[in-house]
Amino acid sequence: MAILKNFGTIAISDIASAAISSVFWLYLASLLTISNFGEIQFLISITGFAVGVSLLANVNTVIVYEIKQRGLRKILFLLTLVIGVIVSVALFILYSRLDIIFLTFGMIFAEMISGYLLGKKLFVRYSIIFISQKLLMVTLTIGLYFFMGFEGIIYGIAISYIPICVIILRSFKDTSLNFSLLKENFSLLKENFEFVINNYGNRLISQSRKDLDKIIIMPILGFETLGEFALSVQVYMLMILFASFSFKFLLLSDASGKNAIKFKVGILSVSIIISILGIIIGPEIITTFFPKFVNSVEIIPILSLAVIPNTIAIIFSSKFLGDEKSKFPLIGTILYAVSYLSMVVFLGSAYGLYGLGVSFLISSIIYSSYLVITYQIQKK
Repeated sequence: MAILKNFGTIAISDIASAAISSVFWLYLASLLTISNFGEIQFLISITGFAVGVSLLANVNTVIVYEIKQRGLRKILFLLTLVIGVIVSVALFILYSRLDIIFLTFGMIFAEMISGYLLGKKLFVRYSIIFISQKLLMVTLTIGLYFFMGFEGIIYGIAISYIPICVIILRSFKDTSLNFSLLKENFSLLKENFEFVINNYGNRLISQSRKDLDKIIIMPILGFETLGEFALSVQVYMLMILFASFSFKFLLLSDASGKNAIKFKVGILSVSIIISILGIIIGPEIITTFFPKFVNSVEIIPILSLAVIPNTIAIIFSSKFLGDEKSKFPLIGTILYAVSYLSMVVFLGSAYGLYGLGVSFLISSIIYSSYLVITYQIQKK
């Protein structure tokens, strides 16, 4: 009963947050030109990659160590903020934009607090904070868009993270940064360095796959094709939503030594149904509600198929991370990113939007196949 209650709380929060976010982006797509929508996605991708570089204290690491009570949270948070400052200076030198710097810190703080609250099993508080942030994001961003125009969008998203930033900064209020305590924390970090750095690499490479593709697509195919592809990915994000939010619950179970086999079978079954529905009705949704993005229709069925291998990857990644075998998800993520980004360059250049969709599907199959085969080998 407790498991179902906890799952229900996380599910409601993540479904509501992701649904609000997806509807928000789809609504923005209906307001903006295809080119402007592509440009916003390009800027968000730059920010997302910067966050990936900074996040030594990523959500999976913090969840596992809070459950296992290793006492690493504050030193990981501190190092993450130091890296974030360095990355932000580089961003400002390259792009001279304050909005993406503010957004970078907002997203860093959000991931840190997410790992902390889930690791402490403060599920209700987690739900309230993140649903509130999404609602604030919608209100501020749309308001600033109509007040400032296109330039107000990133600022609106960034400002919505301010309450989360305040919570994280308060966690340092009573922290003494004397030399002996720092030495003790670094010594503890050294003992757990392999898991931390593998998880960091996994998160960074995974973020690279999600964001570098858009950074690569823009100079090759332009903002319009990027806009078409970005809208298709938003539809895919809705389809993978159930499996994505289930990952946090799976990780809590696997890290605690519980093997929720029936739940994993249920996740995969639901994802297969969602994939089939995406193939059948996805193109109709685009044609009906987003006629400007009519070219996206050709890759919606392809991205729908990718839901199945990516769900399998989510299930096996959780198992490996729960056992602190982080190198296998790391290697799998490297294969995923390298194969995907390479195909984006070659297939995207040759076949345009269709090539991007095929790249997404094939790399997903490679990733899930590696994790399944490796798990079977390790099990034997």
